[in-house]
Amino acid sequence: MGRILITGTGLFTPPDSVSNAELVVSLGHANEAWNVKHRAEIERGELEARDLPSEKFIERASGIGHRYVMDKQGVLDPTRLRPHLRSRTEDELSIQAEIGLAAANEALAQAGRKGEDVDAVIVGCSNLQRAYPAVAIEIQAAIGANGFAYDM
Repeated sequence: MGRILITGTGLFTPPDSVSNAELVVSLGHANEAWNVKHRAEIERGELEARDLPSEKFIERASGIGHRYVMDKQGVLDPTRLRPHLRSRTEDELSIQAEIGLAAANEALAQAGRKGEDVDAVIVGCSNLQRAYPAVAIEIQAAIGANGFAYDM
């Protein structure tokens, strides 16, 4: 058996970032709207009012000062609080595969290799956009790798 080498690494960073200050404003509006909507239940003691967030609490609770996101506008929309990610057809790469492909291409360039030089593609991710096809085989096909692909 030959030696196994890691000759390149890649990283993808989403284009937008959200600070805790921005998140506090958005979550504050969302919590205030929720409290107004549920005022009667809160007054009857059936529900507790939602607290207004603070930058200090978010950082203490999560350890995060800012985060990179795929869609800042959707994440900061108090009526949504999550990204707007368009559905993709089965013949398009999933968003996770698109992210992985960017990192794989960077690793290949660093290593001075081509996709067909890759013997294995191993991917670990959660919150898949779709269950099939698996992300590893999407990346494997996109770079033209041989061997196997495995999702963890």
